[in-house]
Amino acid sequence: MNRMRIVVLIYFCILLTACRNDESSIPEAEVYVRTTYSEYMNLMRVNSCVIYSKDDTYPSNFKLGYGGVIIFRDLEGLVRSCDLACPYEALPGFKLEVEMPFAFCLECGSRFDLSYGVGNPVGGPAECGMKIYNKIRDTGEYIMVTN
Repeated sequence: MNRMRIVVLIYFCILLTACRNDESSIPEAEVYVRTTYSEYMNLMRVNSCVIYSKDDTYPSNFKLGYGGVIIFRDLEGLVRSCDLACPYEALPGFKLEVEMPFAFCLECGSRFDLSYGVGNPVGGPAECGMKIYNKIRDTGEYIMVTN
């Protein structure tokens, strides 16, 4: 009986740590985006965003992560960045739609909260949050995101 309790306890511990905030179902992909001055000025407002979609054309040195990149200013006024691929679908073609402060997947119905920059799931089947890009440089004229 004690062995069974230990096995059940270990199983639940594994489930609880299966998708930590520093891990992602989205694979590593190269990121390099740099805002224009007008995009930078737009990002001065809380709850604003700029989306870099793989469907659009950018300079040849831009690298758009796995499914595209969003740069946004959260409710605390901090500049943040995430990948646009849905963590539940985990395919580059299933990019999230954004209506700040939420991102959502039209395919699976998952919703993610961008209010405080972490992209945690708040609805739908997703259990993992959005892939976060933490290397953000704000020069006062542009914002650059890399990994």
